[in-house]
Amino acid sequence: MASKINVVFIPALLCDEQLYRDVIANLGDRIAPAVLMSPKSSLADSCTDILARAPEKFVVVGTSYGGNLALEIALAAPDRVIGLWLMGCDPGAPQHGGPDLAGGLESAPDAVIDMLAGLVVRPVDTASASTFKQMAHGIGGTAGAAQARALGARVDRRERLIELTMPTLLTWGAEDPLVAPAVAEAMATRIPNATSHVLPACGHLPTLEQPKETAALFSKLLDQIRNP
Repeated sequence: MASKINVVFIPALLCDEQLYRDVIANLGDRIAPAVLMSPKSSLADSCTDILARAPEKFVVVGTSYGGNLALEIALAAPDRVIGLWLMGCDPGAPQHGGPDLAGGLESAPDAVIDMLAGLVVRPVDTASASTFKQMAHGIGGTAGAAQARALGARVDRRERLIELTMPTLLTWGAEDPLVAPAVAEAMATRIPNATSHVLPACGHLPTLEQPKETAALFSKLLDQIRNP
């Protein structure tokens, strides 16, 4: 029997292990999963923290904020990351001039969580919106603000995408209002061994909204990986 592949899952901003729960369940004994969180105020600090706790060799998975953190980890430790799965993240520098998400999470977390719940999943998907709210309230405004600050201070990594030679899967929701599928298409042209999939009737959190479909895509990525 083949040994399990170590997989580190990094949740999106204000999300916890529930974001990947159904995907992990669908993959069964193929993987040895670890959901790791590190809500520090810089991606570099969170990267160092997670690498200190991760297995020696592993696949890293990240969504949105977690995708940017997964990207940092893959660039920082290409000798340890044997596969990469990114969803809903933008490798470019942040666009300034928008709302102060971090400040809002500190001063009025409930209002910001309600606002985000209406954005991260499609309005018709009330079950996923409810799960997001549950996760977000559990994470809390303080940790969410640290994640938002880290994301808002990220460095443009588009020129370094060519360094990511490990098998890579990009999975986007066709109806993602926060990071357009065109971002995934552009990333796929720069990452040497990348496959891109856009899921219809899906928003910003594919593993929450379509766990069976995303698990099937991830299983194909795992087929490309030789477990060390």
